[in-house]
Amino acid sequence: MKRLINTDTSVKPPNHKSCGAEDSSIKDLDKSFIEEDIISELVSGILVLTDQKKIVYSNLYGRRVLKQLNSVVDESVQVPQEICQICQSLMEVRNLFPNQCWLTQFDIFIENLAILHIRARWLTVDKLDQPYLLLLIEDRQTTINKIVSQEAEQYGLTPREREVWLLHRRGRTYKQIALELEITPNTVKKHMKSIHSKRKKVMFSSSVG
Repeated sequence: MKRLINTDTSVKPPNHKSCGAEDSSIKDLDKSFIEEDIISELVSGILVLTDQKKIVYSNLYGRRVLKQLNSVVDESVQVPQEICQICQSLMEVRNLFPNQCWLTQFDIFIENLAILHIRARWLTVDKLDQPYLLLLIEDRQTTINKIVSQEAEQYGLTPREREVWLLHRRGRTYKQIALELEITPNTVKKHMKSIHSKRKKVMFSSSVG
């Protein structure tokens, strides 16, 4: 089962960039321009679509997401329903407020508890005769894993504490953590108490230092 949840819609300053394209075709865009435009965004996937919801560019991870959502090999044939809904939402906002640039954010919850965080905005490029929709896709699970790995080292967590902390960071309840790790809820509480104690020591040392 997949769920699409809108998390935020906000005004974003207009973003005009020049890519040096010779004509108004997206095919002539230097793809490295699109990559460079979002490097600072720290995202995994990139999708660029027309206002007709046709995909004109996608990186490797973006194509994987399309296949995961839609179970199709050729993403140009059919755009997943969730992506269509995101694009439609952004277009409706633009129609209501044509003089403002908007950023809208969605979370897609899919099977095996994967969470995809998608930010959508209009991509306006000099010398192109139409704006395109830019979707930036972040794999929340991968992001959380990286954060927990850093925190485990910073706080000096044991391997078991790291497992508990990872599941806690993923939003699991104590009962869910206990069930997944095959331990008792009381044991989970003890681990969490130890983790918070270690965190406080590190934070206190940092503030004093």
